[in-house]
Amino acid sequence: MEYLIKGIKLENTRYIFITDKNEKPDFIENLSKLNIFVGENNSGKSMLIRDMFSKDLIFTTNSIKQFNKSINYFKKKFEEYCTIKHIHEPDIREILESILKETKDGFANENVKIHEKLTELKNKIEDKVPSMINPVESVGIGIQKIYDEVGLKDIGPSIDSTDFTKIYIPILRGLRNIDISNENQYTDFYANRTIQDYFHNTDAIKAGTFTGLKAYDKIKELLLGGHNQRKLIKDYEKYLSKTFFENKPVALIPSETKKTIVVKIDKEIERPICKLGDGIQSIIIMTMPLFLNKGKNILVFIEEPEQLLHPGLQRKLIETLLHEKGFEKFQYYITTHSNHFLDTTFDFSKISIYSLRKKIPDDGNEEEIAKFSIENLSGGDKSSLELLGVRNSSVFLSNCTIWVEGITDRMYFKHYLELYMKENANGNKIFKEDFHYSFVEYSGNNITHWSFLEDGDKNENVINVESLCGRVFLIADKDDNKKLKRHELLKKKLGERFYLLDCREVENLITKEVLMNVIREYEGGESDMADFKEEDYRDESLGKFIEDKLSNNKKRKGMYASESGAITDKVVFCKKAIGHIKKYEDMSKEAQDICVKIYKFIENNDK
Repeated sequence: MEYLIKGIKLENTRYIFITDKNEKPDFIENLSKLNIFVGENNSGKSMLIRDMFSKDLIFTTNSIKQFNKSINYFKKKFEEYCTIKHIHEPDIREILESILKETKDGFANENVKIHEKLTELKNKIEDKVPSMINPVESVGIGIQKIYDEVGLKDIGPSIDSTDFTKIYIPILRGLRNIDISNENQYTDFYANRTIQDYFHNTDAIKAGTFTGLKAYDKIKELLLGGHNQRKLIKDYEKYLSKTFFENKPVALIPSETKKTIVVKIDKEIERPICKLGDGIQSIIIMTMPLFLNKGKNILVFIEEPEQLLHPGLQRKLIETLLHEKGFEKFQYYITTHSNHFLDTTFDFSKISIYSLRKKIPDDGNEEEIAKFSIENLSGGDKSSLELLGVRNSSVFLSNCTIWVEGITDRMYFKHYLELYMKENANGNKIFKEDFHYSFVEYSGNNITHWSFLEDGDKNENVINVESLCGRVFLIADKDDNKKLKRHELLKKKLGERFYLLDCREVENLITKEVLMNVIREYEGGESDMADFKEEDYRDESLGKFIEDKLSNNKKRKGMYASESGAITDKVVFCKKAIGHIKKYEDMSKEAQDICVKIYKFIENNDK
């Protein structure tokens, strides 16, 4: 199981979860491995994750739901058996009722130890009614069969997922000791202030709150500990080396003389942590407690992880949270105001985004208690970015940018470029997104708002691209003849930095084999599609082309074509297509050519 919780019941009655169909007070569902909460300032985001950290969670998982269903089934069949056999076993019935009470409606409290109750139940059955588990049965459905069917022997360990640890990284954090007058003992002022403001000072809250001020003590403790403890720090240093320092050796040293963490990078002279970039310090604060808990069931709560982080580091952080070995059982709940952080999440799966809004009831009182709505945004939903007042100009922080028409263009070309660099860079540099380059979506006709074609001094209504990102490579679709003049002007303005697709849209770039695989996936494994060649659909609206070729043989209930003839849900279609493009050879010749041009463009600007 890669993450624990699918839904949570909240004790705070001020929250209302909004779905397409109705409103559910005090409830959040559709949780993923990484859960992101966005909203305006004072919209209740931080209060929400603090509540989840500090209070006992009442939650559900897929295994709890299945377990609840299985125990209900077992109880029903057990009662049928007892009725037929004229057996009266109130103790067993009582245990069954107590188990069902603990997993009522498929929910459980984090302090419940269901496995202990299961063990008690099994012992009672085997002790009191040995005939029940006798495989030779002649009446009704045998208890042994129920036993096996329900999976009572094996379900205990899998359901005992309530045993998890919580880690909270508050907004108040840092690695540099602020109590410089005390040379013998560090006081975690940040944690003390946070706990006093928001929580009851319990042992669990104190142990779970990590601000970074105790990092010095923790590193010192582990380095002076046993082999496994020392190995934890060494593994963490290797992670920092690989991810942020181009595989140069990194050492974290708790200096007794300087009373601070000292960092040694390769052959550089060692430096105190305050001389390290603030972004790297922030990464250490957020990742150190995770590495020290590898392999455990962990719920992690982080307030605004983007603080001090360059967009490239934000991407690296997401990659770590989702894919680092040993983090498989971790689940994350974070708040953010970073549009770039949100935009980056569109490149990953296992992420849920929730928007929060404050609502003041109008009950006629002089003072009202605010309530907060929570809405689960669908994948690719840009309303979260709009909620933050985002403009494209806020994300141009790379030395060069590749401009594409929309999100699926970015998804395809990002995937193509990664395959190209993986298989064809021939030992040359592997460039990193948001470090060496960034993709920018200009949304079709919105290209006219940027100063590619006009002099910004003459037209104050256009945005001067050169002042934001001086090096631009622009890719345009050939989907509208009305754009021909614009394309000619763009070619004249940008020269080799402009590429016009030799097909209608980016979807038309995929090969026939990939297209057929996607259609088979939609059609349930097989497709009776009329024969065709790749050139047949290069300049056609792809959705309409598929509908026409499938004709009366289509099994999928939904439509492939929108009103315009284009693919209906381009993001889903794109994800399916990318899933079948696993090697550079799976790409069409034009897609390969574009990759070469993009790579050379990035390479020329990496100077």
